[in-house]
Amino acid sequence: MLVSSAHRRGLVAASRCSDLGRAAYAGLVYIVPVRASVLIAVAASLAACGNRPSEKKEPTRDAPRARRVIAPSPDRVGPLPPYAIRADGVGPYKLGEKLSDLLERLASGPRIALFEIPGVVHRNVIRAEDDTILIGGEQASTASFVAVVGSDVARTESGIHVGSTRDDVIAALGPPADDPERARDPRLFVPAAVPSLRAVLEDDRVAAIVVASGTAVVRRTTDCQRPPSTGKAIGACLTAAGELVEASATEIVVRSADGDRPLAPPLRLPGVVFAAPLHSAVDVRDELVVITRSDEAASRTWWLAAYRLDGGRLMRTIDAAPLYQLSTANARWIGADLRDIELYLELTSRPDSIEVGGLLTTLGATRTATKIRDVVVIAPASVQRKRTKAVQLEAGDASVSGAGSISGSGSVPPTFSGAPSGSGSASSVAGSGSGSVFGSPSSPSRTGHVMSDAASGTPDAAGAESQATEP
Repeated sequence: MLVSSAHRRGLVAASRCSDLGRAAYAGLVYIVPVRASVLIAVAASLAACGNRPSEKKEPTRDAPRARRVIAPSPDRVGPLPPYAIRADGVGPYKLGEKLSDLLERLASGPRIALFEIPGVVHRNVIRAEDDTILIGGEQASTASFVAVVGSDVARTESGIHVGSTRDDVIAALGPPADDPERARDPRLFVPAAVPSLRAVLEDDRVAAIVVASGTAVVRRTTDCQRPPSTGKAIGACLTAAGELVEASATEIVVRSADGDRPLAPPLRLPGVVFAAPLHSAVDVRDELVVITRSDEAASRTWWLAAYRLDGGRLMRTIDAAPLYQLSTANARWIGADLRDIELYLELTSRPDSIEVGGLLTTLGATRTATKIRDVVVIAPASVQRKRTKAVQLEAGDASVSGAGSISGSGSVPPTFSGAPSGSGSASSVAGSGSGSVFGSPSSPSRTGHVMSDAASGTPDAAGAESQATEP
């Protein structure tokens, strides 16, 4: 059947609108005979197709991409160990900064502990760098000291770190500070070039390094030049000629400057921690200050006494006075055993008193050794000088007047309460405004305890007669 041009155009349009139109168009192409009924159906499809609105095809679009979220990096941002030990702090931990600000900077989150023993220590301590750096200060205050107890976490510009030897420290930082009006435990090394730095020595190796608020060392001129110290004796000016003082755990001997002859009978005192000369501005010469420790079954007490050399004998100018007392109970308050606590004391001479301060350390066991775990600056204490008389001691006197033996056998430690007697008494001066050995005053203890005088001036327990002489 022949299809006109109009019919052909209709079939093309119908093929675009419906399946029937497409089939008719296909038949046309292949010259398949198309019946009239089919043509009528195609015409109807065209009519319907013309009435249907044209559909707009949406442009093909790619699937939406997931929003990229960049998570915070788990890596630490900022300075990393080993840090530099400087006069004002250790790495990012600076003296004088608020403890709250330092807490926010810790990568491991806040870790803070309260060290509280009335009359001994009152500090907040922040543990950082896996407990190898300790930052301490008063509650809600600023950092007053930074301590390093790890060997690899920090070092000075000259390479001194925990584990260095004493000779290394002297070679790198110079000789120890020489101030006649200050004395300290020989296990504390304070370089003259950096008076705010303290190296805690154990077996002539640095066990901890502490940077604390300190004052500049001033070398005062005196009439006597102390003889150079030797390996087992320290130079002193108990007289204008100069002397050497040898101290052991039970005996103190004063010798001439050449070390050949003793100048006084030996002073036997059990539990001697150290003995050191301390310049007295009033007497214009040195006193011999002795720190002893008495150990009881459940307590430890540190004592201070002072002597001067007069007429070939050591005359006591300050009766033995208690400084600090620790017990098994209050040692647990800071998470330590009593046997693992040690004090490293520093003394400062004042016209009418001797101020005492220093460091408290605790030990912690590791897989390989036992080393210092905590270092805290202790509260300052003060011992009043006695200006009315001096008590002459017999040779070999090992007792404390009115307080029993300080060796810890058969004695009763004094109670830390009551008012000081004004003669050789020791009382807490925290927050008194005079400042501690480190140059930063401490706040008063919450309990307000005052340590009482241990010496009453009565005859010695050994029966030796006390003779009063004018100073």
